[in-house]
Amino acid sequence: MTAVKSLLAAAALVGLIGVPAPAAADPGDTAFLGSLDKIGIRYPDPAQAISGARQVCDYVAQGHTANQAARGVRNANPNLSVTQASQFVAVAQAIYCNQPPAAAQS
Repeated sequence: MTAVKSLLAAAALVGLIGVPAPAAADPGDTAFLGSLDKIGIRYPDPAQAISGARQVCDYVAQGHTANQAARGVRNANPNLSVTQASQFVAVAQAIYCNQPPAAAQS
């Protein structure tokens, strides 16, 4: 239950629904935000969306499924459809999961 609460807290930080902002300078971040824009997921703060995506990876790495992660994202962002929450998780996994943190890449 603690892991679910931590995902929900992390997902709550994402605050996805809002207006897209300019893409970040990091190529992975730019790809992530661009993917969200293409599928119609809006976010008021790109840094929070990126942080939420990285936290999704941490959650999945702890042994949770992508479906559990998507439920957490959806519960924390009720304006997202189930499909959008699943898409957010899929894009996060494709871009950030199994990637070293940005600071380690420098």
